[in-house]
Amino acid sequence: MFESLKNLLKHFTGSQDSESSARATHDSPSNSHSTKASNIHYHTLGEFNLGIGTIGPTNRNDIDQKTLTDMYQAVAAGKFNIPVNGAVPEICVDGRTDKNGNRKQAPCAAGGTLSIVYGGDLGGAATASDKTETELTVRIINMLKAKGHATGVHGDDHSNCGCGACAKAKTIYQHITEHINDIAALVSQYGISLTDTEKEAIVQQAQNRINQPDFFADDRSSILQAAQDNGSIFEELVGVHNELGIALNTKPGTTIDRSAIRARYGSQYDVFVVDAWSFGTAANDVNPTGAEQDAQRIAKAITLQNVATASVLGHGSLSIIPIA
Repeated sequence: MFESLKNLLKHFTGSQDSESSARATHDSPSNSHSTKASNIHYHTLGEFNLGIGTIGPTNRNDIDQKTLTDMYQAVAAGKFNIPVNGAVPEICVDGRTDKNGNRKQAPCAAGGTLSIVYGGDLGGAATASDKTETELTVRIINMLKAKGHATGVHGDDHSNCGCGACAKAKTIYQHITEHINDIAALVSQYGISLTDTEKEAIVQQAQNRINQPDFFADDRSSILQAAQDNGSIFEELVGVHNELGIALNTKPGTTIDRSAIRARYGSQYDVFVVDAWSFGTAANDVNPTGAEQDAQRIAKAITLQNVATASVLGHGSLSIIPIA
């Protein structure tokens, strides 16, 4: 599935390769802007009836449109891709840093490793023993750890549960039940197709969890603590959300250096980072049956969890920036 996604994105971004090398010779965002680049259309969440949150460029008065366009093109051309060692999502898409301005460099997804927990649950990786969100989290974290993967979660310095994917997990499940066709329409633009059977199964599992008494923990920070207690690295992030787009990265073994983006364009310029190339390995490693079709469905469900999280937290003006 993700190989076809990568091939589609290469087709989408292929015209930018020559621009990338030319862009490297210029230091200022305005010099690197090209007429050809500005004509490339990036889909937004709003085009698919998604984006009910507040994070996005429309709600900002501290950014320059020309600089924003240049940032999109530079991100899409892979200028900010850097190598990472991990193979499954470990840190969150969240663009914020710790109090020292740092961030661990690792594969990213909505909620860090919790993306595998929730996506795995929706896609069929859950078992009968997973009667609560906490039990599910502990089992998946330990399964990944047993297979040699590092795992991670995050909070922040000003809320009980500073990770939106975790804090709003039940809302995100509900959003999937209400917007499955909109989410499927979005991901289809990037080579990921869901059958009616797959959509029905994912929606049914989401609805089952919503209806299941006491599945979702009332104390949202307890899920972060359960992950930490079972070996997940914890990051405490600070500041406000400045994300202006969603970087959809399919270059294996890489992530996006968001500190480099801020260094070039300014602290108010940032992106969410979704390292989609890591979803296939994650799905395989939590797949209880070993069947390829089940792994494919779990990978798709992880993708849906990322889109739904972006839709719940982000504004419709957020653009998806594909990186092949």
